[in-house]
This record gives sequence, structure tokens and C-alpha cells, in this order.
Amino acid sequence: MTASQIIEEIKRLDPKEQLGVIRFAYQLDAERKLSGNELSGLAEQMINACDELEAARIRDLIMRGFYGQRRDA
Repeated sequence: MTASQIIEEIKRLDPKEQLGVIRFAYQLDAERKLSGNELSGLAEQMINACDELEAARIRDLIMRGFYGQRRDA
């Protein structure tokens, strides 16, 4: 099954079941660590960021992607 097929199936779910899928996706994202290539790409974006706020946002993504979601936050 492809990602597109899964998305279409999710669209067919009732709102309560969709909410469960959304919660699962957020949890999965919070726990997922990024690959070396993904981290390198983010580091390059951070270096090329136009302002400090964007650089800080990317730095947070790198930290979360390297260590995983902080449990004390």
C-alpha cells in the first residue's frame, strides 16, 4: 500500500478515527530521529537562514531530530 492510498483511506474515516490517526502521527514525529542526510540538510539550511529566528527554528528541529522529543518540555 502506498502513502497516497493510506491518505485516501484516512480521508474516509469518521472524524473521531481521524483524530486518533492525527495523534499517532504527532507521536511518531516526536519520537522519530532524523537520518544523517536529513540532519546535514537542516544544518545547511540553518547556515543559509536569512534571520536569527529562522536559524533558531531550524536549530530546534536539528536538536529534536538528533535526540528525539524532550520529555521534560
